[in-house]
Amino acid sequence: MEPFILSPVPYAQLLEDMRAIIRHETAQQPASASPAEPNAGSDLLTVQEAADMLDVCPQTIHEWKRRGVLTYHKMGRRTYLKQAEVLAALQSEKRTVKSGKKSR
Repeated sequence: MEPFILSPVPYAQLLEDMRAIIRHETAQQPASASPAEPNAGSDLLTVQEAADMLDVCPQTIHEWKRRGVLTYHKMGRRTYLKQAEVLAALQSEKRTVKSGKKSR
């Protein structure tokens, strides 16, 4: 490893160097990854996305996680669920419709 020498660099020069590095690194990335859609091509869902997909409230997703119906993955402080597992849970957990009071 080469020795690292620190020297004072003007802020404008540091900023321009960082921009050049970022431009170079982003040019090396494949064009298929769209920054506008971070979940594009990914099979990980947030709790809210899973709840929307299954048409249940987020609390139901958390309850299914607690009961072990859904396996989840923690990344930092966030929880993600695999889309295939969420769809499998849709098949295994049948929703029941509660009947209301009959009209007299």
